[in-house]
Amino acid sequence: MVRGSYSAARKAFEKVVSLEPDTVYSKLMIAGIKHKLGHYQDAIVDYQGLLTNNPDYLPALRGEGESQLALGQTFLDQFVDKNVLDCVQAALHVLTRAALVRPGLAGTWRLLGEAGSMCSVLPGEMVEVMVPSKLVRVGGGDEGEKMDKQGLLEVAVRCYTKALVLDGDNAGVWHDLALVQAALQQMDKAVQALRKAISLSPRQASTWVSLGLVYAKQEDWALAQHCLVRALQLENSALCWTNLGVVYLNLGEQTLANKAFKEAQNAEPSYTRGWTGQALVAEVAGFKSESMDLFRHCTFLGPEPESARGYGDWVCSTMAALEKGDKVETHNKYILEKMFGIVVGVDSLSSYCERNPGDDVALCQLGVLYEKMGLVRSGYKVMEMSNKLVKNTVEKDKVLTNLGRLLTKLGRCEEAIEHYQAISSTTFYSQVGLAMAHYSLGNYQQAYEAYESCLHWLADNDGLKSHILVAMGSLAYKVEGMQAAKTLLFQSCQLAPTSVRGLFALCVIGVQHSDMNLIEAALSEMVPH
Repeated sequence: MVRGSYSAARKAFEKVVSLEPDTVYSKLMIAGIKHKLGHYQDAIVDYQGLLTNNPDYLPALRGEGESQLALGQTFLDQFVDKNVLDCVQAALHVLTRAALVRPGLAGTWRLLGEAGSMCSVLPGEMVEVMVPSKLVRVGGGDEGEKMDKQGLLEVAVRCYTKALVLDGDNAGVWHDLALVQAALQQMDKAVQALRKAISLSPRQASTWVSLGLVYAKQEDWALAQHCLVRALQLENSALCWTNLGVVYLNLGEQTLANKAFKEAQNAEPSYTRGWTGQALVAEVAGFKSESMDLFRHCTFLGPEPESARGYGDWVCSTMAALEKGDKVETHNKYILEKMFGIVVGVDSLSSYCERNPGDDVALCQLGVLYEKMGLVRSGYKVMEMSNKLVKNTVEKDKVLTNLGRLLTKLGRCEEAIEHYQAISSTTFYSQVGLAMAHYSLGNYQQAYEAYESCLHWLADNDGLKSHILVAMGSLAYKVEGMQAAKTLLFQSCQLAPTSVRGLFALCVIGVQHSDMNLIEAALSEMVPH
């Protein structure tokens, strides 16, 4: 084991167990090797097997706690957030037992603090964990208490404080305590704890980085830059360069930010946030194709909130531009059509919205992408969530328009009409959606009136007016007959660009009534198309 031959060591200990099944030490070593090899679930099972016969065996209690935390961190990196909560809860219970067996070990209290602080990046709505009462208050019993994110972080602060009482010169514990205090928005306390950690271990680069991040949250950019530069003098890491690039980006120094992010990529090419930073620089500088491609590259490196949000935004904006007929970068169009842009966008925004359920714009974009994939019910579900969160009137109207369209596709046209009528500022698309909902219910007169308002007030170019006249013609054919429909369709053909569907409709009417002149006229107009 000392030279790192863990597989060989494991086989040796397994041989010992086969010869002497009751040996505790060999089983403990096997579990420890599995933990070192990253087989955390197998290690947890082995530790629990040891605790079956020896419920107060401290090495097994702490070993299981460490494996639960390592497994939770793996799930956290993979955005499997519900599993993280399960691991945190299990770790808190087993480590509390370890603290009761020997309360004078600072390491056990630090592990308890790590368990509580693991939820700091999760959304508050998601976090609900059963915590042993003995951790919550003095004289607590064996039962557990449900705690939210705020309460869990406060428990973590108390555990780190207890660890410092036992070992006050541990710079790592001071650093971890500061991170929890920063998560609780106790910035002044966090700065004091980090300064204490630096006084104990001034050459620890991670502590300088954390201090720089706290200053950045306080928008004290000069001190943040100083701390991050100091960290780089101690260690050339992608993390330091990326955070320094973010500081430069906030200061408007795009050239320096770009250089910092390039250095981050050189230090660690697989570090996602270094690439995300460069994508943001490209976006700010107006390089559309490069920005979208960099965000796309980030999605292949792994899940990361900022790049997931950015890529989803670019996919939606590119789709909107194509829908309107605007000019789109060739490479962006290629990503969307040939590189599964919409599917990857859904995956990216799904993971982002799980971690950030309060972002109404991201939820709206995810709903649109779900709809594009044909997952209408999923799209409606997240769009409804967005509708509950959105406050801005303009954005609210967009969300209501999307909800109306999705409800129409689901066959719930009465509800769709209610959503369309709740819109405060009518647009072309909302009015067309209202007309389609009325049409689906057989309310042809109301649908005709909605299209007529689009024609006169909302359609801003002849191409849209031509399409609207075709729609009105189809309704007139159902209600008033062929002559009224022909009049509207002829009006459609007189506009440029002409609606091809209108030409087809005229041709069909000519076939139905054996009007060869009408058929030939319609077909001749189709030639350019």
